[in-house]
Amino acid sequence: MNALPSLLLCALFSWTLPSADMTAEGWVALFDGETTFGWTSETPDAWTVEEGTLLGCGPARIATTTEFKNGKVQYETRCAACQPWETKTAQIVDGALILEVPEGQAVSFRNVFFKPEGMKEIFNGKDLTGWKTYPEMDGKFTVNAEQKRLEAKNGLGMLETEGTYGDFVFQSAVSLQPEVNSGFFFRCIPGEKLNGYECQLNNSVIDGDRTQPKDAGSGAIFRRTVARYVPATDPELFRVTIIARGAHIATWVNGLQITDWTDERKANPNPRRGLRVEPGTIMLQAHDVTTDCYFQDMKINSWD
Repeated sequence: MNALPSLLLCALFSWTLPSADMTAEGWVALFDGETTFGWTSETPDAWTVEEGTLLGCGPARIATTTEFKNGKVQYETRCAACQPWETKTAQIVDGALILEVPEGQAVSFRNVFFKPEGMKEIFNGKDLTGWKTYPEMDGKFTVNAEQKRLEAKNGLGMLETEGTYGDFVFQSAVSLQPEVNSGFFFRCIPGEKLNGYECQLNNSVIDGDRTQPKDAGSGAIFRRTVARYVPATDPELFRVTIIARGAHIATWVNGLQITDWTDERKANPNPRRGLRVEPGTIMLQAHDVTTDCYFQDMKINSWD
């Protein structure tokens, strides 16, 4: 597959994603319309993906691998191809989304979207209240109060939350200049230099092929996973969602799930050496002298 021209590769995917307006409101896709990525079933043969729909032949049960703290689900379903689609909504409180099909029935699902609720602002858009700065480092973080955004430039640097978070839902909007590298670090050891899990922020790709990120790709857990696709285009504003619950970490970029990863290493208080589930800080990274990016709309909802 990798030998195919990049334009053909991109044409192979027609992701089912929330609209731009929905993405700006925090919605993400739980079913991408192409695969069962991010889902698990004890009867996987009972589920198929056909023309952007998830079809289950009962008795069948499928669940997201990600657990959600609190939020709203919206999806469409129908029992037969000749019937109209029905839009349904549901609430999730501390758990996975489960889809079930009764014995003897075949039910289709599509446009399965989730919006986290109970999110709290961790950047007020006016100043660095709630954040610890490191002025001795080259990288500088400044607040553009007119644009309500946090800008990072100049060199290696970091900005750290005063609060700590272990299991959480995090969302932010990001803009990177082309070829710029940054990251969201989380469950960090407070005060240590960018010592945490890193959700990579880098939209560079190889030969224009969005299935081939140049440096792990936005949404990857750096040094642990590689993005399966790079949906964002620099310098356009894009949206990132991170959900960390226990050893499981999932990420979305512009509504598309990028990472579905479980840290199977032995427990260790240092996330560079093993599984860390203990609460830690969140750090923003200024990577190097080429860094030129900004963040806004940073929000979190924590189980802690």
